[in-house]
Amino acid sequence: MNVNKYILLFLFGMLSLSLGAQQKESDRLKKQQEALEKKIELTQKLLESTAENRENLSDNINLIERKIHYRQALLDNLQLQVSKLESDIEQMSRDIAMLTAEVERQKEQYARMIVQAYKMRNTNASLLFVLSSESFNQANKRMEYLEQLSKYRADQIRKIKASIDQLEAEKTLLLEKKSEKDQVTALKAQEQNKYVQDRERQRRTIQEMQGKEQQLKSELVAQRKKAREIESAINAAINKEILAEKKKTISLAKTKEIALSNKGFEDNKGRLPWPVTTGEITKGFGKQPHPLHVNVFTYNNGVDITTVKGSTVRAVYEGDVSSVIVIPGAGKAVIIAHGNYRTIYSNLQETYVKAGDHVSVKQEIGALLVNRSGNSEVHFEIRKITTDGQISNINPTYWLYR
Repeated sequence: MNVNKYILLFLFGMLSLSLGAQQKESDRLKKQQEALEKKIELTQKLLESTAENRENLSDNINLIERKIHYRQALLDNLQLQVSKLESDIEQMSRDIAMLTAEVERQKEQYARMIVQAYKMRNTNASLLFVLSSESFNQANKRMEYLEQLSKYRADQIRKIKASIDQLEAEKTLLLEKKSEKDQVTALKAQEQNKYVQDRERQRRTIQEMQGKEQQLKSELVAQRKKAREIESAINAAINKEILAEKKKTISLAKTKEIALSNKGFEDNKGRLPWPVTTGEITKGFGKQPHPLHVNVFTYNNGVDITTVKGSTVRAVYEGDVSSVIVIPGAGKAVIIAHGNYRTIYSNLQETYVKAGDHVSVKQEIGALLVNRSGNSEVHFEIRKITTDGQISNINPTYWLYR
């Protein structure tokens, strides 16, 4: 009897552990699905805001490419969910089969017990069973046996009922899993159709771009000119800071405050908040291929993050505003010092801070210009100044929390 009890408890325990692990994985996949859906929704909003303005075609193709990327990731996620649900359904079917077999075994045991109880179906039979004992000790044991038999019958009824209830619960859960699988499969089919539509939109946009070669060349020239102007203005501002710092170093004793500040900024690599609350990186760091022309590249000293019209920009880490500069054709830029590091925020229409201000993390420092596409775009850079005064560009992608 005890062995059977332990077998049943083992089955229930293994089933609970299995369901718990399945739920954790399902929750992870659903959270990932929700995050991807939000990214697709944001990219769609950015695309809709550019639909009426077709001047900047390269921005459109970049946004479409990001949307397709997220759509493919969502399809992969949904396929994983379908596979996971199929695996869960298969495992639950096996568990139900084991529980069904256990219930049948318990019923057979109970049936044999009933047969024996039938033989002692009246009080006289039980009394005769006790009185026919050869000794008082044997009579006492037979009385204990009859009492235990009665308790065992009641216990077996409770066990069978509990097993049947568990079995019915598992069957209900199995039906729910099958229904969930059907829903996810249907959603996957919808997303597949949307993926095909996005690819078609990309094809049409590229076709439209091919018919506007002169416009694209003008865009490329303007982008390179703007990048050079931003680079020149930022370098001039930082070089000015370096000269001022050198003069300060001559007149003041050395201090370790800068080293402590450097450590704080570096320790947050990969955890810094984005300079805007919502946005997508539409131009990455370094050498970037043109979205249409083969062997045509631009170089980006930072990243360009497209966001909604007129968004505000915030500091990614606490520090001191070292410069606020005006860049012809590119609005204003704010440079914030974090020890030997500088974070740079360009394409601002207006600034909320001035040189010398101390800012806290996520403090708003300015509002963005609205570009020709009808969106806003922050050009964000991270620079490091070495001890010998050299300035190096750092890829911000690895510093922002992803």
